[in-house]
Amino acid sequence: MSQPANKETPFSGADVGRSLPHSEEAERCLLGSLLLNPELIGDCVEQFGAQDMEMQGAECFYDEKHRLLYRTLVDMWRDREPVDIATVTVKLAGRGLLDLVGGAVWVTKLSNTVGTAANAGFYINTVRQMFRVRELIRAGQEIVTKSYEANEERVDDLVDQVEEMVFKIARDKDVKGVTSSDVAVKEAFSEIHEIIEHKGKLRGLPTGFPDLDRCTDGLQQSSMIVIAARPSMGKTSLAMNIAEHVAIHNQEKPAPVGVFSLEMPAVQLMIRMLCSVGEVSMSRLRSGLSTSAEHAALARAADKIAKSKIFVDETGGLSIMELRAKARRMHLKHKIELLVVDYLQLMRAPSSSKYDNRQQEIATISGGLKTLAKELKIPIIVLSQLNREAEKREGGKPRLSDLRESGAIEQDADVVCLIAPKDERKDEEVMSEEITQAELIVAKNRNGPQGRIPLQFRRDITRFFSAAIEPGDAPMPSGREEV
Repeated sequence: MSQPANKETPFSGADVGRSLPHSEEAERCLLGSLLLNPELIGDCVEQFGAQDMEMQGAECFYDEKHRLLYRTLVDMWRDREPVDIATVTVKLAGRGLLDLVGGAVWVTKLSNTVGTAANAGFYINTVRQMFRVRELIRAGQEIVTKSYEANEERVDDLVDQVEEMVFKIARDKDVKGVTSSDVAVKEAFSEIHEIIEHKGKLRGLPTGFPDLDRCTDGLQQSSMIVIAARPSMGKTSLAMNIAEHVAIHNQEKPAPVGVFSLEMPAVQLMIRMLCSVGEVSMSRLRSGLSTSAEHAALARAADKIAKSKIFVDETGGLSIMELRAKARRMHLKHKIELLVVDYLQLMRAPSSSKYDNRQQEIATISGGLKTLAKELKIPIIVLSQLNREAEKREGGKPRLSDLRESGAIEQDADVVCLIAPKDERKDEEVMSEEITQAELIVAKNRNGPQGRIPLQFRRDITRFFSAAIEPGDAPMPSGREEV
């Protein structure tokens, strides 16, 4: 269906003498379908998106006349004006565009191009796909140009830009620019209506911890959730417990989960998961003392985990750009809906020598993870270490200021949860216990209440459980708690 057009190329560097891939017939048939059935304009707006708000998706058309007509149709549809041959002709004339598109005769011919709008979906897809191919050519030329200009200090930056450029084309989703208030209000009311219609239903992914879900309304899209604790206090266990629930135990619909385990090999992480899901003591398993009943429990756990969609990358020492590139591919290939990064301080920024201190490097990493969450539109759980300042103060409870090496983590995160023993004992005293009474301090929650959530940590099976709620334990309905 593709056919050549004029030999002019719309951007520098494209192959001179060859027209860019396009389908003039599909473009004409699509516009004819929109004139016959204006309700289909909404389908075009949704599927074409708008990389340029002024173009409103018209960039998907190759022919300039087609672009001008499409933008006019979208404007009329948005303003709820009647759309037919006569009204469109008058609108084009009023804008001084009628002669540019070929006059009233051309508009009439378009409406006669198709006898029915039944095949509009096919034309929309063809026009969209041809546009994507042209975008690949444009991106390829830009990559070549930038590659010639790059120096050795900018290679990592260039690779990240290339990954992001190609990923945006590959995922074939709308790329939104500035959103006007009228559009935002409509979207907000739609979301409010959804909440009212499904009262009590979580809007985000469930964590398996009801009190935490009530506090956060689940793990929200595009959110960066930080779980922080001192070493060996269970932050990896808690994150993997949440990952297990999302991928295995989620009653509505188990979802694919990606895990970047920068510290622990994938096999070791899987052994911990087997013991957690099967509720089998890891110390007994390692010492060879496990019973036949425990072996059977491990077998059942293995079957559940094998059937789930949990994808582990155990590459150590990743830079933020390497992790983002891997995450994009993981999201594209496996459609992951949750990402876990264990843990932030083990990552490095590209060209780390250009940073004056580690705080600046961590700030770059933290900002990169938040950007990734927004780009992929999924929640990302990021584990982080705490410094020892909490042990020096009265009460021994951690605060946001205890996040190790950077205040930027607090700024970038949407939710920050701090794991702490329920009493005032030191870390080393708590670590010797098989069952620890702990609390999860929700120290920051951008869109909800803060508070303290009681938990029990069974260290032998690396699993947290919701503990009995005592007065003052439940998440606060409003206000701010000093933590």
